[in-house]
Amino acid sequence: MYVRLQLVIYAVICYTITRMRGIRMSLLRLSEQLIKECDESILRFQLYREQDKEPDFFKEVKPHAYQLDEILLEWEKLVRTWIQVKRPKYVHPSQVDSLLESMKQFIVQSYYKGTSKMRFLKSIHSSKYTLETIIQAIKEVGDEHAD
Repeated sequence: MYVRLQLVIYAVICYTITRMRGIRMSLLRLSEQLIKECDESILRFQLYREQDKEPDFFKEVKPHAYQLDEILLEWEKLVRTWIQVKRPKYVHPSQVDSLLESMKQFIVQSYYKGTSKMRFLKSIHSSKYTLETIIQAIKEVGDEHAD
């Protein structure tokens, strides 16, 4: 009976470790994709300003915002699970909330030349800093067990 219990516990631990590795890899990939999106937003903002161009909301802005919402939703589930399990020292749920709200806003704002440049860039830099902090924490925490 005791040996069976040990085997069950061992199986649960192996499953949890394997699942967390998958979450970790997906979270790294999505975080890097979001950093790339930050950079692309700056380029798009500059391009639309230089060309003095107004976007077609339904053909350009809405589809892109919807696509990013899907990525952010997946990223949010992963990062919240990771935070709950790993309890990283410098990453907190409030940062996730802030990043999600900020990214949803600046993605849409990147299409419009009337957007305040300083506020827009500060928002992106803040988001990139949070994403880089999360990536660094993922690499530092690695596959260790949470306390």
